[in-house]
Amino acid sequence: MNEGTAAAGVKDSNSTSNNGSRVMLSYNIVLRTMAFCFTLVAAVVAGVDFETKNIPVTISDQLPPFNIKVTAKWHYLSSTVFLVVANSIACSYSFGSIIVSILSHNKKIQTRLLLLISDLLMVALLFSANGAATSVGLIALNGNPHTQWQKVCNMFKRYCHQGAASIVMSYIGSFAFLWLVVFAIMNLHKKSS
Repeated sequence: MNEGTAAAGVKDSNSTSNNGSRVMLSYNIVLRTMAFCFTLVAAVVAGVDFETKNIPVTISDQLPPFNIKVTAKWHYLSSTVFLVVANSIACSYSFGSIIVSILSHNKKIQTRLLLLISDLLMVALLFSANGAATSVGLIALNGNPHTQWQKVCNMFKRYCHQGAASIVMSYIGSFAFLWLVVFAIMNLHKKSS
């Protein structure tokens, strides 16, 4: 009787462990897919961002203003280049990590630890790129009178809106990686207890 009860207890704990493992794999795949999609969209939206405008310039009050054709492109700002490159790296990594997660599920803890460390690196990379792009975007939006930097977004509205959309997508991708790190740490902690 005790052996049957013990065997049933082991069977129940194995099925609970398998269900928990499947749920963690589902969360893992969903978050990695979200990270892939949002970083891909952020890289593409920022990478095609440009706008050309005719800006009126007045030299003297007696002369009529003349127009100068000015173009704002994503690669003119190093922070936007950093954003595109960081999101491209994170996008490529997330695609590869989806495959590794599926193939190495319930395998060695070294693989999961390597994914955790890599996910943490993606969090750091994306948040640093997002911070740089956000700070330059705020200068473009508001200007900086102390350094005589003029506003840019009042002239290049579409360019700034597209850049802001890219930054938002990148932040969402960053948070997907952050949640992957949190879930992996919780899972490793649960297994070590």
